[in-house]
Amino acid sequence: TRCHFVNPRYDELHGEPCYPSIAELPEVPDIVVVALNPLRAASVVADAAAAGVPAVIVPGGGVVEGGEAAARMQREVREIALSHGIALLGPNCMGLFDLTTNSATYIGDVNPWLPHGGVTGIAQSGSVTDAFIHAGTRIGFSRVIGCGSEVVLDVCDFLAYAIDDDETHSIMLFVEGFKRPERFLALADRALELGKAVMAVKVGRSSQAQAAAVAHSGSLAGEARATEAALRAAGVILCDDLDALLETAELVAGCRRLGRGVGRGRSGVVTVSTGEASLIADLAPRTGIDLPDVPAATRDRLLEALPTLGYIGNPLDPWGATDAATAYEAAFTAFAESGAYDVLAAVYDFPYRSLPSEVETALEIIAPLVRATADRPDLMPVFVSLTSGEPTPEIADALRGAGGIPLLRGTVEAFTAIAAVARWEATRDRRRAGRARRAEWPSIAAERTFVGHDIVIDPASPIASRVSPERESLERVARMGIPTVRAELVATADDAAAAASRIGFPAIVKVDAAGLAHKSDVGAVRLGLPDPDAVRAAARDLLALTLPAGARRRGLVVAAEMAGIELIVGARRDPSFGPVVLVGLGGVLAEAIDDVAVRLAPLDAEEASSMLDELRGRAVLAGVRGRPGIDRDAIVAAIVALGAAMVAEPTLLEVDLNPVISGPSGTAAVDALVVEAVR
Repeated sequence: TRCHFVNPRYDELHGEPCYPSIAELPEVPDIVVVALNPLRAASVVADAAAAGVPAVIVPGGGVVEGGEAAARMQREVREIALSHGIALLGPNCMGLFDLTTNSATYIGDVNPWLPHGGVTGIAQSGSVTDAFIHAGTRIGFSRVIGCGSEVVLDVCDFLAYAIDDDETHSIMLFVEGFKRPERFLALADRALELGKAVMAVKVGRSSQAQAAAVAHSGSLAGEARATEAALRAAGVILCDDLDALLETAELVAGCRRLGRGVGRGRSGVVTVSTGEASLIADLAPRTGIDLPDVPAATRDRLLEALPTLGYIGNPLDPWGATDAATAYEAAFTAFAESGAYDVLAAVYDFPYRSLPSEVETALEIIAPLVRATADRPDLMPVFVSLTSGEPTPEIADALRGAGGIPLLRGTVEAFTAIAAVARWEATRDRRRAGRARRAEWPSIAAERTFVGHDIVIDPASPIASRVSPERESLERVARMGIPTVRAELVATADDAAAAASRIGFPAIVKVDAAGLAHKSDVGAVRLGLPDPDAVRAAARDLLALTLPAGARRRGLVVAAEMAGIELIVGARRDPSFGPVVLVGLGGVLAEAIDDVAVRLAPLDAEEASSMLDELRGRAVLAGVRGRPGIDRDAIVAAIVALGAAMVAEPTLLEVDLNPVISGPSGTAAVDALVVEAVR
């Protein structure tokens, strides 16, 4: 690597010659780094373009806050770069460093002793780029890139490179936003197909999309949930924070080192403390870790080997049953040979500078873990420290000497990582066995265009919309193949009574009005009407009701009242990721209960069914206290049909089926709200 300095004020810098301009360099550089006020970057980029330089980095901070001058600079450097085919990184970035070539065009400090590994780190934040580098002694990076303002190159360009790079086996991301969300999903899907884990922290979640939503579904499936659903559909492992990201990356790297996976994530955990075991078990619902019970035959085996063992469970604490070496040999061997687990985890906490006796104990735990899993490619060994401190070097060396058993730090972070990687492996296997979620993803992933030459999504762009009246909405939903309640549109109170007599009692009467999204909020619904007289009286009240400004009354809807469990099934067109669907506990309190699952559309019956399993109130769906449950197949079919309609009909913005009632008398959408884009 050769480095040339350009500055017309000096003849020499750091013992190297200094040139007055890029044009006067002895050779055309591969890359130019603009090491001056970023607001003056346009002239340097122009000089680089004239000299035929293929790449430019504009680092530095303060560009975003620089007002019109900064905005003008960004427009100018973008236009110059795109017109000359320059790959431009920045402005407002830290640069990049590459351990595969041992080069760093980076404005921060880089530890020269960082180990070369197989993880590419990409961050849209300068300080997080630094945080990645600081973690490099542990993670093992191939390269780290700070994206900055992304006027030409964006996270998708670097992700595409990492996916095709033989030196990279996994990718860490810190993302604030996506300029090309569909391309990002397509690339993530490609990484999934190749078995390269993409792990991400996504920040910058806002409430703007929820505030603008008309339907319950639009609010419940807001920006954050839509983003999560889209990224998970493309196989991205979402992490809540940097600690979780680092532990997940360490586990993925450990799987790579050992040539194993975590399978279904069924974890057998062995600790040195009953308190630790209880803590891990208590946190299982939060972390998602699967802790299967100890099989009966394994219990008998453990009691035979360790007759003084007081309690046998998973997690298991064999400490004190006999000497440590014997106890942990028996525990790990029994767990390994039980067939009940995919992961064997040893849990032991230690200070940075452990006493010799503490190191000896740790080694007595590590050794039987290694032996129990040595010839078992179906078992993934991990070592967990319940706190996130730096390990004693002797313990870290022992794990490295055993082939690189991953050392995970932090109780929640460690077991969350195991559960997350198990889900990712299952998603990877499904992807390899089938097609991409969206048919266009493979072709999008194959494209190679800078952000300036590609379609950029502007989520803030307003879209004119129309809220359809209820009767029209129900008819539209019925055409999607979703069953709807029997209902009639009427104009008078007498007509309402006659319609109810035909439909059956008890009856419901509602105002049908264009532009009226939530009828119950303004008292425009009457329920449980037992006879024609009650219907007639309710209809008169509703016809006299003053509606909010902008609502245009079309008449009244008379429908049969159904018995069953109320759900909400809905969809919205996310401005970044396209159509998403949701299902949850419904009714007028749907938003207050906020118990929903969200997925990217389209989806199949298996995935729609998994949404029901995610709900906190899923026990209600199966029936409780003698009450019947839902017709699960009918609800799944409705979810799938709505997702297909959102994909097939691009003018649909939001669809709200609330409630969908499912019970002994059948399953039907009782109320519907359709919001369409106005052409």
